[in-house]
Order: sequence, then structure tokens, then C-alpha cells
Amino acid sequence: MFRNFFVQSIAIAGAALLMTSCETISESECVAGNWADIGYRDGVDGRSRSRIADYVKQCGEYGQDVNRRIYLSSYETGLTHYCIYDKGFSLGENGNSYNSVCQGDGAVQFRAGYDDGYAKYELRKKYNAFEYDINDLEEKIEDIRLELAEPDLTEEDIKRLRRDKKRFISELSDLKWDFRDFKRKYDLD
Repeated sequence: MFRNFFVQSIAIAGAALLMTSCETISESECVAGNWADIGYRDGVDGRSRSRIADYVKQCGEYGQDVNRRIYLSSYETGLTHYCIYDKGFSLGENGNSYNSVCQGDGAVQFRAGYDDGYAKYELRKKYNAFEYDINDLEEKIEDIRLELAEPDLTEEDIKRLRRDKKRFISELSDLKWDFRDFKRKYDLD
């Protein structure tokens, strides 16, 4: 379960990075020149201020200018809706990296939310790791039980398998104990 969670997290982060790096502004958006709307959307989405440089470059290729003043003014207005506790919490809770676009009081609120959300993310990650490790040990014990039922085992194989099974059972018992303590400590029962 943890392995799947980890793989999914990497895949989502990679897809988001690819989408961000490949994202450009279309020629029709450059021609329309609705910089107030574009700036506001970028602010609400918490995108970097440096994004305007990409627009200047892309629109320049289309022979269009970017109204920086209008874009940046609207961008700052959009940021007031992004730089809040709840947005920071959501970003942290999903395990995303901290986004440093907020400033002033907004940065304080956003960071507090991010830190609280990231703590929850870390707690969930540890919880999933316990579940994964418990399931893994249970599968190993079951595999040994099935292997011990094989008729062609040597005495040496039987001793080795029983020793491994005993060790896995002990590890599983310790792990379950640690998991119970973990859940009790964080009131997760």
C-alpha cells in the first residue's frame, strides 16, 4: 500500500511538473490581451510571478505585447485568494512542496496552513508505511506456511523456514505493538 502511495505521489508530481513546464500561452490569448484575467488566474492558482517572463517571450513570438502593470496588479489580487491558511493546508496535506509566492500576512497564514497540512501528510505516510510493513510480513509468513506444506523439503530447509517464520512472527508482533502505540499517540483509533 505504501509502495503504491509512493509511486502514485511521484507520478502525480511528475505529471504536474510536465504540465507546468510545457504550459504556454496561446496566440489567441496573446492577441486578446486579457492580462487582468490571466494575472488574476495565475495569482489564484499560486503560480510564480516570473511566469510573466514566459508570457512576454511567447507573446513576443506572436508580435504581441504584455501589459505588465495590469497583469501584476491582477496577479496580486488573485494571490489574496491563494495566500490563505486553507490553500496552504491543502498543498501540505497532499505532500506538495512549499510554494513561496506569498508575502506578508498572507505568507504567515499560508505557511501555518502548509505546515499543519504537511504534518498530516507525514502522519498519513507513516501510517501507510506501518500498514505496508505489516501486510508484507503477513505475506512472508503465509508464504513460509505454504512452503512448509511442500512434501519434498529437506530437514535443513524445514529448520530454516521455521526459523524464518519464527523471526517474522516476532517482527510482526513488535511492529503491531509499535503501530498500536503510534495510533494511540496520535489518537488514530
